[in-house]
Amino acid sequence: MDYMKQLPLEERHQLPPPGYSYLPPQEEKEVNLRDYWKVIRKRQWIIVAFFLIVVITTAIATFTMKPIYRGTITVQINKENPQIVDFKEIFAVNMMDMDYYQTQYKVLESRSLVKRVIYSLKLAEHPQFLPEPETPFQKWKTNILNPIYGLFTSSDEASNSPANIESEKETALINQFLAKLKIEPIRNSRLVKIHFDSKYPELSAKVSNTLAASYIQQNLETRFVATQQAKEWLTSQLDDLKAKVERADEALQVFGSRHDIISLEEKENVTMLRLTELNEGLTKAESERMAKEALYKQTKELNFDALPSILENRLIMDLKQAYIQLDAQYMKLSETYKPDYPEMVRLKQQIQTIEKRINAEVNKIITSIRNDYESSLRKESLLRQAFTHQKAKVMEMKGKAIQYNILKREADTNTELYKGLLQRMKEAGVSAGIMASNIQIVDKAELPTRPYKPNKRLNLLLAAVVGLFLGIGLAFFFEYLDNTVKTPEDVEQLIRLPSFGMVPEISSEKRRRLESGTFYPVELVTFVRPKSMLSEAYRNIRTSILLSFSEKAPKRIAISSPNPAEGKTTTVINTAIALSQTGAQVLIIDSDMRKPRIHKIFNNEENGVGLSNFLSGNADLESIIKKTEIQNLYYIPSGPIPPNPSELIGSNLFKTMTESLGERFDHIVIDSPPVLGFADAIILSTAVDGIILVVLGGKTPRETLQRAKEVLYQVNAKILGVVINRIDIQRSDYGYYYYRYHYYYGKEKKKKELPYTSEEESIST
Repeated sequence: MDYMKQLPLEERHQLPPPGYSYLPPQEEKEVNLRDYWKVIRKRQWIIVAFFLIVVITTAIATFTMKPIYRGTITVQINKENPQIVDFKEIFAVNMMDMDYYQTQYKVLESRSLVKRVIYSLKLAEHPQFLPEPETPFQKWKTNILNPIYGLFTSSDEASNSPANIESEKETALINQFLAKLKIEPIRNSRLVKIHFDSKYPELSAKVSNTLAASYIQQNLETRFVATQQAKEWLTSQLDDLKAKVERADEALQVFGSRHDIISLEEKENVTMLRLTELNEGLTKAESERMAKEALYKQTKELNFDALPSILENRLIMDLKQAYIQLDAQYMKLSETYKPDYPEMVRLKQQIQTIEKRINAEVNKIITSIRNDYESSLRKESLLRQAFTHQKAKVMEMKGKAIQYNILKREADTNTELYKGLLQRMKEAGVSAGIMASNIQIVDKAELPTRPYKPNKRLNLLLAAVVGLFLGIGLAFFFEYLDNTVKTPEDVEQLIRLPSFGMVPEISSEKRRRLESGTFYPVELVTFVRPKSMLSEAYRNIRTSILLSFSEKAPKRIAISSPNPAEGKTTTVINTAIALSQTGAQVLIIDSDMRKPRIHKIFNNEENGVGLSNFLSGNADLESIIKKTEIQNLYYIPSGPIPPNPSELIGSNLFKTMTESLGERFDHIVIDSPPVLGFADAIILSTAVDGIILVVLGGKTPRETLQRAKEVLYQVNAKILGVVINRIDIQRSDYGYYYYRYHYYYGKEKKKKELPYTSEEESIST
């Protein structure tokens, strides 16, 4: 650390803390199909459960539903066109056809047509439309809600009359019928399918056929009535129009004879042509006058330099150029000479001469503009007088022609109307005798042989697909919400700390029976079951500890966790046992003086003399060191719980004790309280060579581990690595490798049996 003292202060603050563990930058992991498959395998029971719920619910609803039968009839609806059409109409696309067919579809669903079918088939008495008996729940609901509705609705005797009750029943029956009716137009054709659904197959077919027949009959009746009404109206109109035609012809003849009018077209055309020419000339003269007037008004504003005539005059431009040059020479000489200097006087005279010429030329142009304006004004006045005189002649001439044309147009119009109405009356008479319909039945409704719905196969297939996809979506949603530490990649990539491995979870039981009949705690599994997966996991942690330093293995190691109950005590003891199995002298110190447990693990129920006694000066060091049944393994219990554990651990006596014990033991493993919430672990991390954090796999949030890391880095603690405890092997990505390991390297007598089925090895971490 001496090289840090030689650095400038601003560079020294940029360095990471001494305990920072450097990890090489890792590239962002690409998501592939294997990652999705791992999520599915991990949460397969959620997917299976959701899938079964959807499928079973759909199956129950499908198989308990009453079958519905559909009767279908196909009808062709042709557009009504007149007998005689124009040649252009043959090739024209009539966009009104769409409106016509939409209207016919609504007629098929009209209440008047439905009412005709209901009375024709007496559907009010059919079981399909009879009200179903109320269930006890419906009766209870009616008895409760009806009084409440009565408080907000006004009831009178008229609404309870038999006529109103009958009308309400009829309305409800029609609504029920319309709910079962469906009109389906076939695209790009004039065919329409009429569907009717019911629980009775005979009724479905019969209603569809009757509805189509009633629709055709109603269409014919409507056409017949409309034709009769049109014929009656045309007859009355023809009589009146015939009299009007005769009177108009007589009036036209009398007016023409009285004023000697035979034809005024030729003379009228010459007069109008003359008037048109004068109008065009007047319009052109007005335009010219307005343009010259605008230019003339601009001269009155004394802004002569902006006039186009002046700007385009070459002489004025040359004079202005000479004026500018002389003025520049004059200004230059004025810097040296006085105004009475001969050269200055000469330049001044030349400038005045040019200025007078410029003013003279500008005045000429202004005078020319004024003369042009006055000339155009006189021309416009003359044209306007000629136009007014010609207009008077036209109006005088057309006085009689207008009246004549009015009479002639009235006579012609009455004649055309009379011919048209006469033709329409003949067509109406012919149409009244023809009862052909533009609607034909293509396929009648046949008796349904199988239910239209429910479609059991389709419902189950859709339920399976929807249930599977929703289950997978729910699994990925839970995976997205899961922010806990589960794999070494989470530790290394997200938290940026080394991973010391994972400890699998085998069972929720805390103790297991040996073959001799005695129980052993899970904290001693490395000693009791050296070939189990748990033992191998702790040996991997031991290897990581021994290789964490480049020159020599760390001597003083603290093991803690971000939160309580994450398995740090179990990790402390099993790691110490694994270190002692190498032949090294190992000491366990229970510094968790808030909730000590190590003395119970080694069959010492009483927490007598221990660490708290020594640090408070009530015992010597040798008296608190206890020998275990495991070779090369010793421990120091916590002793009685003191009121101030943090002060005892932070004392110089504790540091002196660890240094003294370091000369006697090869490794000292210290059980520390949790990092978050207590100062003990933070103080202890400064007195050891390194600290190991234990997290609960799938339980400890990443934010909690990140916070514990930041707290330790604030005191320059050396974090050796992170142990992920109690990993669910069956749901973990590494479960396959644990299975393979135990299959090949497990018990010699049961190599072909997976250890998870053995109840003796079901040990919880």
